[in-house]
Amino acid sequence: MDEVKLLELLVKLGYISRDKALQAQKEKGKEEDVISTLLRLGFIDDLKLIDFYQKYMPQRLWKGDTVEPSLPEDIKAKLPESFLRQNTIAPIKYEEGKLYVLTINPFNQNAINELRFKTKINTIISYVSTRKSIEDFLNKLYPTVERIVEGFDVGEVEIETVETEISPEVLAVEAGEGPIVRLANFLIAEAVNLGASDIHIEPQEKKLVVRYRVDGVLKVYHEFPARIKDSLAARFKIMSNLDIAEKRKPQDGRIRTRIKGKKIDLRVSTVPTVYGEKTVMRIQEAEKYLNVKLDDLGFEPDDLEKFRRAIWTPWGMILVTGPTGSGKTTTLYASLMERNSPDVNIMTAEDPVEVSIPGLNQVQVNERIGLTFANVLRAFLRQDPDIILIGEIRDTETAEIGIKAALTGHLVFSTLHTNDAPSSVTRLVDMGIEPFLVGSSVILIVAQRLLRKLCPKCRLIDDTPREALYRLGIIKSPEENILIYKANPEGCSHCNGSGYKGRTAVHEILEVDEELRKLIVKGATAEDIRDLARKKGMRSLYDAGILKVRKGITSIAEVERVLAK
Repeated sequence: MDEVKLLELLVKLGYISRDKALQAQKEKGKEEDVISTLLRLGFIDDLKLIDFYQKYMPQRLWKGDTVEPSLPEDIKAKLPESFLRQNTIAPIKYEEGKLYVLTINPFNQNAINELRFKTKINTIISYVSTRKSIEDFLNKLYPTVERIVEGFDVGEVEIETVETEISPEVLAVEAGEGPIVRLANFLIAEAVNLGASDIHIEPQEKKLVVRYRVDGVLKVYHEFPARIKDSLAARFKIMSNLDIAEKRKPQDGRIRTRIKGKKIDLRVSTVPTVYGEKTVMRIQEAEKYLNVKLDDLGFEPDDLEKFRRAIWTPWGMILVTGPTGSGKTTTLYASLMERNSPDVNIMTAEDPVEVSIPGLNQVQVNERIGLTFANVLRAFLRQDPDIILIGEIRDTETAEIGIKAALTGHLVFSTLHTNDAPSSVTRLVDMGIEPFLVGSSVILIVAQRLLRKLCPKCRLIDDTPREALYRLGIIKSPEENILIYKANPEGCSHCNGSGYKGRTAVHEILEVDEELRKLIVKGATAEDIRDLARKKGMRSLYDAGILKVRKGITSIAEVERVLAK
């Protein structure tokens, strides 16, 4: 049916007057179909239009689901957003080579033919719906910045920026990009509310992807049009006092903010990638560190006793090891908080200072001006310290000064990036430290990892056969009567559908006694040290994980995911 016949039918059925039909013909835009013109001029509304289709062609009226579009990513990538919005067409599903679309004008064959040409999909089946339904579908398929931040209270987020002079050009850009400012605040607040530890904002060829790391697992939460990637990166740079003109080099900064009364620090890192700058923000909640206690960190009672004994030793070195994001900082801060009192002088060298803690003398390492860990440590030894925290042992010089401090009456805490406790000893030796110095100074090494805890509201009983559980070492005999739990694959509202809620640490604690010290001084391998430590009762990370499974805290699958046997 052509447009003239369609107008005549609408007039004949009493939906519009003849005068309005003539006016619509005159005012119709070149790229516009006649139904869009009638809607634009207000000569007809959604209700009248649907009533007309229901009476005249009920078989073309869409009666299916109107909640979420169901389209594979490769099909979605072929669809031109601007064309769909211009012609008020919403693709809703793709099945067996057929694309189903909603339109306000099923007679607009030109638009359907052009869509066939653009997508290379030959079979396009069109149904009729209201303009509002079609726009809602398109907004779900292509979420705009305005829609994402709709209803978000910007007042929840207060950004504390360092006083700096910002050029008028930058201020003009910032003022003109209201939705970008709101989106940046929204992403930070949403991540904090979800309990995320990191925000990843990643530019890709055709979109901008936002992922949050919640309970140690990265998951995509938003996808935005690629066109906003530069504006959003610039906004986070302004918030963290970075150079917005520099896009070729990595930059590091910090955002201090308050969300719903809670102080939140974000460590910001930008890196240039092929498709633009990737921004990663590590979220740190100051109050969490200040209130954390050693008893809350998941230590088994016997391990906690060993660790406490070490941190109350007057001198020696305590090493906490593990990969990035394994909770080393939390363990160290909890230890320092336990020792933090007016009669103890605690000095820390960190890169960066994670959280400012009252009572601690914290120094931020800055290698660009020569303020290295080694230089800071030399200065510390002239500051009458009782306890020294070295953020990380990265080189031989830092290791040597730390060990010298441990041997001259100071308690030294530090971190290393090693897989387990015994290999930390050989790592120090590989760095050039004499085995006798390592054996004499190190009193305790803790290796740790974080495991997700099962959601207490929806966890399920694990139906693995008892014989298999026995072979895996989870139960001590096939007849042992304890329940083992697993995650609910569908989850619940309490755990955001993941089956897990929160994390706990598992520890491998190597306590260096006289026998182990002699072995280290002889230059023993990590395997030799591990064998002797196991004989003396050291629990491996895997064994610690299995204990958590037996207690119903985590699942076998989570232990297998994080820990090697």
